[in-house]
Amino acid sequence: SFEYRLAPEHPYPAAVEDAVKAWDYLMYQGYGARDVVVAGDSAGGNLALVLTHLLKEAGRRLPRALILLSPWTDMTASGKSYQERAAIDPVLTVNYIHAVRDAYARDQDWSDFRLSPLFGDFAGFPPTLIQVGGLEVLYSDSAALHQRLQEASVPSVLECWPDMWHVFQMFPLRQSGEAMEKVADFLRI
Repeated sequence: SFEYRLAPEHPYPAAVEDAVKAWDYLMYQGYGARDVVVAGDSAGGNLALVLTHLLKEAGRRLPRALILLSPWTDMTASGKSYQERAAIDPVLTVNYIHAVRDAYARDQDWSDFRLSPLFGDFAGFPPTLIQVGGLEVLYSDSAALHQRLQEASVPSVLECWPDMWHVFQMFPLRQSGEAMEKVADFLRI
């Protein structure tokens, strides 16, 4: 876990630069890329995907696996769930998503894979576990990511927790414990 600079004080690309620095630090410490699992929730899931895209683009070795909890993959907010789940999501609103996006990357091309990793090239990506709550406005981000990974022949598991909300794994719930057990099972493979 590392602390990366946050918007609005430190807008894009500050967080991405910090993620690359954290990766480089681990490599300089002697860890091999295949020794590292990159995990992130929400915007951290976005950052994990962007980091992996950048490593791939640079011809570097990729992490052993990705663990993504309710990842924000599409800053264009083009998925159907942004409208279909707007009234049932107890945590996020579309207005909040737009405000956060503006604070992070105002006047940027939100379809660029460095902001919306959903639109990148996933060929050669590591095995990926995606967990998402069924009530989330961000549900489409996870479903579309899973589809893109499968189209690129990347081993991908999408777990939808029907009655759960954004990053439910952080709450003291039975379902949270079960979700973390599924993460552990995925990593044992």
